[in-house]
Amino acid sequence: GGLVGYNDGTIENSYATETVSGTSFVGGLVGNNFGTISNSYSSGSVNGQSGVGGLVGLNYAIITNSYSSGTVNGDFDIGGLVGFNENGTISNSYATGNVNGQNRVGGLVGINIGTISNSYSSGTVIGKFVVGGLVGYNDGTIENSYATETVSGTSFVGGLVGNNFGTISNSYSSGSVNGQSGVGGLVGLNYAIITNSYSSGTVNGDFDIGGLVGFNENGTISNSYATGNVNGQNRVGGLVGYNDGTIENSYATE
Repeated sequence: GGLVGYNDGTIENSYATETVSGTSFVGGLVGNNFGTISNSYSSGSVNGQSGVGGLVGLNYAIITNSYSSGTVNGDFDIGGLVGFNENGTISNSYATGNVNGQNRVGGLVGINIGTISNSYSSGTVIGKFVVGGLVGYNDGTIENSYATETVSGTSFVGGLVGNNFGTISNSYSSGSVNGQSGVGGLVGLNYAIITNSYSSGTVNGDFDIGGLVGFNENGTISNSYATGNVNGQNRVGGLVGYNDGTIENSYATE
């Protein structure tokens, strides 16, 4: 980490500004966090292979009122703020740097198996598989959060989340989304719950392309909508490209 390698205590009102490079669990401020990080930030670029984050590589605990602004580069579990959020809590935080990776790549978090609330990302996100403007792979909770920049990938690409196996509520995405298959303005592939959320960016792809969700597999979409233009080749929808789940009280307007 730019400030601390392994944190099991408290870090507050602190920052790091230089480039950080490593292999696994690499963070602009902290490599592994098992404690509390508050009112802190990092601004240097971060480079690694897996579990790479602009602020924290692997988070098991609490991050609040913090941010990162540096570019993040890696392969797997790559996030603008946190690479891997394992049962951790991220609140009132954000990331503004561009993020580049291969698999499970997110503007804020690469893979989330915890809670993200009142947070956002505004950097461009580029990956290949399971790519999201906010989170690449979500199996936790995302609420009151958003992403605003362009997201590009190959498969399972979403303006907010690439693959969703958890809950997304009161959240939105507004950036354009580009990919080949399973591409959605909000979520690429949805297996779980999306409620009270929306997307407004243009969506471009080939197969299973939707203004809100590319592929809804046994998932539930409720009280949600999409307003962006959608362009594709096969199984293309203003709200959902391919639906094998439930859609209720939702709409598309373009």
